[in-house]
Amino acid sequence: MIHDKIKGFFYGADYNPDQWDEEVWREDIRQMKVHGVNVVTLPVFSWAKLQPSEEEFDFSWLDKIVNLLYENGIFINMATPTAAQPAWMSKKYPDITRTDIYGRKRKHGGRVNFCPNSPNYKRLSSTIAGKMAEHYKNNPAIVLWHVNNEYGAYCYCENCRQAFIQWLKNKYTTLENLNRCWYTSFWGHTIYDFDEIEVPFALTEILPGALAGRDGTYFQPMAIDYKRFMSNSMLECFDGEVQEIRKYHKETSITTNIWSISHELDLFRWGEQCDVASWDSYPSNKDHPSVIAFRHDVIRGIKKGKPFLLMEQTPSQQNWQAYNAQKRPGVMRLLSYQCIAHGADGIMFFQWRQSLGACEKFHAAMVPHVGHENTRIGKELSKLGNELQYLQDKIIDARTESKVAIIMDWANWWGVEYSSGPSVDLTYIDRIMKYYKALYDLNIPLDIVEPTSDLSKYEIVIAPLLYMVSDASIENINKFVSRGGTFITTFFSGIVDENDIVRLGGYPGAFKELLGIWVEEVDALYPDMKNGIRVEKQLEENEKTFECKLICEVVHNENAIVLGTFTEDYYKGLPAITENSYGSGKAIYVASEPEDNLIKVLIEKYCGEKNIKPILKTDAEVEITRRVKENNEYIFILNHSNILQKVSLGKNSYTNLFNGEILENEIEIEPKDVLILKNLG
Repeated sequence: MIHDKIKGFFYGADYNPDQWDEEVWREDIRQMKVHGVNVVTLPVFSWAKLQPSEEEFDFSWLDKIVNLLYENGIFINMATPTAAQPAWMSKKYPDITRTDIYGRKRKHGGRVNFCPNSPNYKRLSSTIAGKMAEHYKNNPAIVLWHVNNEYGAYCYCENCRQAFIQWLKNKYTTLENLNRCWYTSFWGHTIYDFDEIEVPFALTEILPGALAGRDGTYFQPMAIDYKRFMSNSMLECFDGEVQEIRKYHKETSITTNIWSISHELDLFRWGEQCDVASWDSYPSNKDHPSVIAFRHDVIRGIKKGKPFLLMEQTPSQQNWQAYNAQKRPGVMRLLSYQCIAHGADGIMFFQWRQSLGACEKFHAAMVPHVGHENTRIGKELSKLGNELQYLQDKIIDARTESKVAIIMDWANWWGVEYSSGPSVDLTYIDRIMKYYKALYDLNIPLDIVEPTSDLSKYEIVIAPLLYMVSDASIENINKFVSRGGTFITTFFSGIVDENDIVRLGGYPGAFKELLGIWVEEVDALYPDMKNGIRVEKQLEENEKTFECKLICEVVHNENAIVLGTFTEDYYKGLPAITENSYGSGKAIYVASEPEDNLIKVLIEKYCGEKNIKPILKTDAEVEITRRVKENNEYIFILNHSNILQKVSLGKNSYTNLFNGEILENEIEIEPKDVLILKNLG
């Protein structure tokens, strides 16, 4: 439960009352009640109105709306407005605005246009947070604090350079250690004085857009460290505001809204600092439901399984994609329940009332330009809000129980996608999704963890493309397998340490002993090329051949069982899939990217060995998840298809939480519909 004043789900939106005349406010509250809204987020972008000058603070207008909302039973997610500083501030303190990756000093404008290492920004952002916290101390309307908005914009200014140097001194202590870890003997980059270090950007070591639109770099260790440093710099800004809020609000939870699964921030570190994780979900109509499900699972994972909050989604249309399609009838409700099905205890929207001007005026809102609730989306919003009120707290704080985990690591993500070879198509999240989707299609629940997480609760751990691993991660994974776990990893894994320095002795250096193989060569296939993997009877009774692409490795078997071999090219007949016994467990290696059907065969085989079964068996477009609370099991059935679907409930009986109906045997579910069932046994 995020706050005990809201027993059920958080339901509401970003609210910008300062964009509207006060006579509109009461109509807003009327419609909020119609939709079942119980919390709003404000004032996210109102720093200029709250602080007209450095010495002047004006909370009078905010007091009015906070009181009006609370009097009408609507609570406040109080947001610090520090993502968009006032123009006077940028002018008075020019060090606040960012320097971009090309070395260009930004002028005032946009949002998230601040340097996280600007002393003036850090001072002033902490000040406004503290002033707000003091002003609203003991205010009964506040149920959550929301710091800043969508952190993630990097800066490359002199303040950042100096802070980076200090961060490096703290990390490496000596230049000798830094030079060794960065491998600066390459291209004569040896550092003799810390002050010689420049930030990695387009004027030094970064090649913007060089890798199929992704940034490349000449020096991966430095570039990866800068990402670690920048993520930490923004986290320090967050913490500076949190410390001020905590002086007056000791118990209220504090969060920040994460933009999707941000590539720029190490979200596991952010999860350690946020009381509750929250994020903004803006899928396109082309995104497969498994992609959205994965993002939810990542956000749940950064808080080790605790419920999270969906801070933003659009009721229908976005404004910033190339093609801003409307969400089709039922999809907004369906995706909202998908979020809850994966662990959310709240559904919020951007925004409450559609803006009149500027770049987001055509971004959908709970109240559209027509001004009333008698619209298709308005009716869907009211239905969802009323359903969430009806569900009350039945599912609140329910957890997802999983016996399978997928490893995800931000430094590895950066390392893989900064790598100069073997293939520009070697994108990390796409590789994870291959294995995630197999589990998703089978309705097998899973957690997203990092390499150093406690793995003891899992039977199977999957680590696609785990290129970069520390000694601590190796020890943790080896211990998991030796104690009886099943570990599955893939090509180009175990190659480098945490500094992106190659582990010698043959690939996959970190996992050679664990996997019982060594890899001599890594061959990159062009997009129009493919190979085949012929599998043995231990894996597929019919000894079928499956297609594979992207990467094929030349694998030498030492101690493992060969489950599949390549069918083409100079590595024809060499191992493509192996299984090695290690302690009481098994370690499986997949030396290419097989077609989805073979990945599914692998998942079914090893889940079967561990007696890990689907929650329910369904067609591919029907998603099943499970949340558990106080020994009560709640099953979510989500029909993402455009047709009526039948679902077998097996031997158990269930209660439909929406209407109390008892369901058994086989049921039907309408297109784009949702069922939440309580298992009666």
